[in-house]
Amino acid sequence: MIPGETINLRALERQDVPLLHRWFNDPLVMDGWGWSAPARSTHALAAQVEDWLAREIACGRPEALVAESLAGDPIGLVIVRIDRPEAHSVELSLLVDADHWGQGFGIDVMQTTLEACFDGWGVHRVGVRVEEGNERALALYRCLGFKEEGRLRQAAFRDGRHADVLLFSLLAGEWSAHHDSS
Repeated sequence: MIPGETINLRALERQDVPLLHRWFNDPLVMDGWGWSAPARSTHALAAQVEDWLAREIACGRPEALVAESLAGDPIGLVIVRIDRPEAHSVELSLLVDADHWGQGFGIDVMQTTLEACFDGWGVHRVGVRVEEGNERALALYRCLGFKEEGRLRQAAFRDGRHADVLLFSLLAGEWSAHHDSS
């Protein structure tokens, strides 16, 4: 378990499949995550969990983490996928249950994850992708010191139209400077 101020992060487990099924089939949650794909079956999610668990063994740390309140209620999911191993670069994806939006959990989940990445796992760069128009996510990443570094033009499709996907990153040195000044 990785403790935060208002949340704890724990490695995803096989018994989390029903929780993931609920989140991955909730249109509001998936819209907030920037995912407009069709609903996912329990079987498909169980296979995805097995894939995450296999990569956990391979890289020596969890790739998928469940964020829980201090009372143990599930709040969200964080995926920390190795992007470029030789560069110590990961890509992070954050899903927060819509019932917990606007309560400050997202920033604590991100800060706790970033501390684990930079201070515990030796990560040099954390990247995120955000659909243009996802103001909640954009504000969170900018608040944490992420820098915009690119744009994938019309790479997403939602609500009947194409949208750009913005690329952001945060480097270990930037996190240290930002974290020390906070």
